[in-house]
Amino acid sequence: MNILKRALVTVGAFLAFAGIGYVSADTASANTPRVDMVDVSNHNGQMTAPEFVYMRNNYGLKAVTTKISEGVGFSDYTARGNIASAKSAGVYINGYHYLHATTTAGAIQEADYAVRMAKADGLPVGAVLAVDIEQPYQIRMGSAMQPVATAFENRVRAYGYRSTTYTGGYSSSVSPAGEKAWIAQYPYVPTADMRHYSTEHSWQWSSSMTFASSLGRFDVSILYDNFFTAGTDKNAVVPNVTPSAPVVNKPSSSNSAIQQFKNAGGKFTAYKSFRVDKIAYVNGMWQAINYDLAGGKDASWTTNGIPLAILDNVTRGNYRATRVGDTVKFKAGYNYGTIDRYSAGTNGVGIVEGRYGFKWYNADSLLNK
Repeated sequence: MNILKRALVTVGAFLAFAGIGYVSADTASANTPRVDMVDVSNHNGQMTAPEFVYMRNNYGLKAVTTKISEGVGFSDYTARGNIASAKSAGVYINGYHYLHATTTAGAIQEADYAVRMAKADGLPVGAVLAVDIEQPYQIRMGSAMQPVATAFENRVRAYGYRSTTYTGGYSSSVSPAGEKAWIAQYPYVPTADMRHYSTEHSWQWSSSMTFASSLGRFDVSILYDNFFTAGTDKNAVVPNVTPSAPVVNKPSSSNSAIQQFKNAGGKFTAYKSFRVDKIAYVNGMWQAINYDLAGGKDASWTTNGIPLAILDNVTRGNYRATRVGDTVKFKAGYNYGTIDRYSAGTNGVGIVEGRYGFKWYNADSLLNK
C-alpha cells in the first residue's frame, strides 16, 4: 500500500509486493482488472470530490480507502478531507492504519490510537478500518504475526468498525488463518481476465494507476465481495442504488415513431434533458435509468441502463456525484447518430453506445428528445 511509496524501501519489502508495472489510465478500463477501489494517503495529496466522481463515472469506482494513522503518533492530515470527498462523491469510504507493532499489547495500543483518529476524521461506524502490515521485520515473523493482526482487528471491532489485514502476496502468512484478507501483488502485465487471490476480499493489482482527473499514481484494487462496500451506518453517504426488475420497453399503440426514424434514414438526435429515475453500478459501470426512455418502471439495467460516462449532469455539473432526481442529457457525440436496430413488437430502437455496448430506448421517448 505505502511501502513502495515511502522514502526508504528495503529489498525485502519490495520483493513482497513486486513485480510492479506502470498502468496508464487510457488502457486500464478495457485491458486490466477492474478499478473497484483506490486507496489514498498524504502521498496523493488532498483528494477532492470531483476526482472521485471522475473515477466513479469513468472507471466504475465503488470504494475509497484512506490512510488514517500510523504507529501511535502519526495522523494522516488528508484523511478528514478524503472521507468528506468520498461521501460527497457517492462512493463507500474506509480507512487503514499502518502498523508498527510486533506484540498483541502493541497492536491494541495502536488500534486505540487508530480508532481515535478515525472517529475524529469522520470515518463512519461500520466502515472497514484495516491493519496494514508491511514492515520487513513483521514480514520475517510470518505466522507469528497472526495474533498481532488479530489483536488489532478485534480491538477496532469493539468500537464498531470492521477490519481485515492488508499485506503482500508473498507475506500473506501474517494474515490471521481462516480469515479473508486484502492482498497486494503487482504483475508486470495485468490483464482483465486475471483474478489473483480471488478467495480473499480484494486484490490490489497495481500501485501505478493514473487518472486524468488527478496528479500522481494510485493504488487500485479489484473487489471480490461486498466487504468494502457495506456495513456503514445509516447516516453515512453511500451510492443511492435501487434494484431493477428485468424487462425491456413497453409496446406502444403505434409504431409511428419507428417509421419516422426509418423515413429519416435511421438518423436520430437527442438534445433534450431528462430525469434520472434510478442509478446503480451494474455490469462494470455506473448507469442511470429514465423511465420514459426505458419504456416503463420495469426496465432492465442490461438493456436500458444508460452509462453515466455518456451523460452530462445539468443539475450539478459533471464533477459532483449524479443522484436520483438529477436532470441529465446525452454528451456531445452521443446525442445524435444512427439507430442500429428496431423492435416493432416492443416499440424499441437499439443503439450501440460505443464501447459501452448496445442499449434499447423507447422509440416515442427518443423521438421527443
